[in-house]
Amino acid sequence: MASTFETDLYRRTHGELCKIAMIDSHEHLQREKELPQGEDIHIGRFFRHYLSTDVVSAGMVRSDMDRVHLDPSLTPKDRWKLIEPWYKKVWNTAYCEAQRIICQEIYGVEDICKDTVDDLTDTMRQRIKPGFTREIFDQSNIDYAMNNPFGPKLVFNPDHGFDCFIVDMVDGFTTLDIHELRHQSGLPIESLDDYLRVIDFYFERDARCASAFKVGRAYDRTLTWNDVPEGDAERVFNRLLALNDRPDRRDIQALEDFVLHYLCRKCGEYDLRMKFHTGVHEGNITTIMNSRAALMANIFTKYPSTKFDIYHISYPYEEEVALLVKAFPNVTADFCWVWVGNPAVGRRALSDMLDMVPANKIIGFGADYVYVEGVLAHAIMARREIARVLCEKIEEGRFTEDYANQVGRILLRDNALEAFDLENRRVAFKQRAGE
Repeated sequence: MASTFETDLYRRTHGELCKIAMIDSHEHLQREKELPQGEDIHIGRFFRHYLSTDVVSAGMVRSDMDRVHLDPSLTPKDRWKLIEPWYKKVWNTAYCEAQRIICQEIYGVEDICKDTVDDLTDTMRQRIKPGFTREIFDQSNIDYAMNNPFGPKLVFNPDHGFDCFIVDMVDGFTTLDIHELRHQSGLPIESLDDYLRVIDFYFERDARCASAFKVGRAYDRTLTWNDVPEGDAERVFNRLLALNDRPDRRDIQALEDFVLHYLCRKCGEYDLRMKFHTGVHEGNITTIMNSRAALMANIFTKYPSTKFDIYHISYPYEEEVALLVKAFPNVTADFCWVWVGNPAVGRRALSDMLDMVPANKIIGFGADYVYVEGVLAHAIMARREIARVLCEKIEEGRFTEDYANQVGRILLRDNALEAFDLENRRVAFKQRAGE
């Protein structure tokens, strides 16, 4: 049965959005060589994040969730038996809707249940093989994705397939992992000046090839970044190097702040946009107040030549983000995660931003998944919700249908290409990935 919003106007608008080969602004996807094989492929794959947060929130014991992920002795029905009571309790969430879309659009079953889990598992084992990522991207009509991979290298991982990805530089510096940076760079770190030279080394080597510079520290500290004098930072750094001393958390944070300001200057020098995790945290039990994008207004002001991208529209602080993006020429709002996290908030936020923010300041889609099937589900949800917002603007008389179609392309493709200079950077990434 068609939904009430599926008017002829919606079908035309949605159809135009489906023609756009999207740029995906944010992923954590595996390399092809990291895809599971054989009996390691099972429905635990779908509970590695997002849905796992919901079912644990509903009451599932974490040790049972770990068994779903990791226990090789479980049959498909055994895994489902552990999940089933909690899956029913979270069926209403957008995360769970995404899972149903995965089942229907990729694996040909209506949903996970005791009657489908065996067939679903068999089909997964037939389909997940080399080339699967590109296959899902093609089904989603995604050109390529900006990827923030996990491991093995601390700062830059170019060994991802060029046909699917361009890879971010990742902030391996504010965490002050001195031993690992020394090991991976091959450079000595015996002073703060040495540490800054290591940062310089990575930027000289990698910045031209990277899509952006990703900072994810909102998970473990506030996004307030004070401007700390170098002498104060150096004293803390020297204590870090000492065998019999350990700075307290307040001093460590001051040193992190100093390093972040240095990174802001480096990104401005290399015209590499910084993208910050803000707002919602993946997982359970978080300190959301630390991750308000508005806490970074001082660095937006201090570094006008450095460009910043605000991830997840800082939900639940999305109204503040609209004002930040309107005020600061060097700041963009990124809707990565939003459509799969809270579609209703996404619609309201996009509608508000289209009324007050220049259209070129909005990055419309990033799936933000660790398994590629979620990318397809999120792409379907994003196009649906963006089409609803554009139809609203047409019906209000604010947009013509032709202009709404232009905005759709701007949101889903053109803005990412321009904001991150992806065409030029992708050429450099291709050369580097092939080395």
